[in-house]
Amino acid sequence: MSYMFSELFYWLFELLRKDRPNESPGFDAYLGISLLQCMNILILFGVANFFLEFNISKNLAASSGIFLYIFITIVNFFTLFRKKSEIVNRYENLSRKRRMKGILFFWGYVLSTIVLFIIVLTNLVTIKY
Repeated sequence: MSYMFSELFYWLFELLRKDRPNESPGFDAYLGISLLQCMNILILFGVANFFLEFNISKNLAASSGIFLYIFITIVNFFTLFRKKSEIVNRYENLSRKRRMKGILFFWGYVLSTIVLFIIVLTNLVTIKY
């Protein structure tokens, strides 16, 4: 998996580790990154659907979304969750300036993903059911 998602995993892991140290921040971070990646793909699909006007049934849309999330989660299990100690070791000794860049990138990615997802969902996806 790319360095981008491993760094995003690290920043979410650090946030969760500070917020809830007794729970499983690695597992939660891995599921969170999977959800954000799934949202990114659904944003692209929503834009494509707007311009190409796919005629997809409600059941197919729901099952495709579930399959997509399961697929992304399985891939991330092997590329992020199982390598969490390597990822933490790679990013824990960054300079203060680099840490600030990483945190800003993380929050920019999270906020832009959520905002774009809401915009696409409310404006480009038409309800047919």
